Amino acid sequence: MGNPFIPFPRNENIIIVGDRATEILAALRIFGQGLIGGEVPAMELLHPDEKHLECIACFLNNPHQILAHAVKKLNADYVVLEANGLKGFDPSTAEEILAAAGIRVKVLDVKGTVDEVLRRAGSMFGEERQAERVIREYHERDEALKKLDIPRGQRGLILLSIRSPIKHESYVMRVAAHSDLSRLLAERFGVVNVFESSAAFDQINGIQELGDITELLKMDPDFIAFTGDAAAGAREVRRVLQKHPELQNLKAVREGRMVCLPYYCDALSVRAPTILENWADALMD
Repeated sequence: MGNPFIPFPRNENIIIVGDRATEILAALRIFGQGLIGGEVPAMELLHPDEKHLECIACFLNNPHQILAHAVKKLNADYVVLEANGLKGFDPSTAEEILAAAGIRVKVLDVKGTVDEVLRRAGSMFGEERQAERVIREYHERDEALKKLDIPRGQRGLILLSIRSPIKHESYVMRVAAHSDLSRLLAERFGVVNVFESSAAFDQINGIQELGDITELLKMDPDFIAFTGDAAAGAREVRRVLQKHPELQNLKAVREGRMVCLPYYCDALSVRAPTILENWADALMD
């Protein structure tokens, strides 16, 4: 399934600002020298070879100060700003400021479908044929997922652990039912996230502080999923189970359905079929 042709990577002398733009270009095998993100937790794990400069919120507070030194240090030819239409979180709003400071800028519109954005990126970098290959494979994999017979209505507890790139520690958090990941799983596989909560408590979109998960475990989910730094999430659940021996009889524990799976948010939409393939394997067990 899919096209076995994998092109050589293009390492461009550019800085990419925006998670969606970074992911779309990576799908085309186009990589920058530096990047600025903020929507995807632990982005450095997905892009280990690119210099992670700052978060988007910090960049938007002072675009020139953040980029002037980086452009000079990396000798970047220009900066790619994503235009995502998100109020207060759109890198393209800094275009005029950067241009006035003499920094070359190109804007990639990442609004719309995956196909539309891939074609725009392909046109920007002269990779139209590669864009069509990626689009074709994306839909082939997505269609294959629709043919899977996955039991619907499975109830899950989903945790996300983010490892600090500076400190040797991870932060474990709950993934709520209104998160991008939970909504995707509900739509495609009928998964029910047992953690319902108000978005007012979000630390990141759909992600909330861990707190005491004992009550969630007592809801006896069919599975427990660890995303991000899975080992940290597993340690936390093990700690709770040791403290509450009565929970050892949970269905997920009894049936061995505590699994490590990839995280998803809308900025990773180009990776959706690959991510869903992993989840499908776990949900079919």
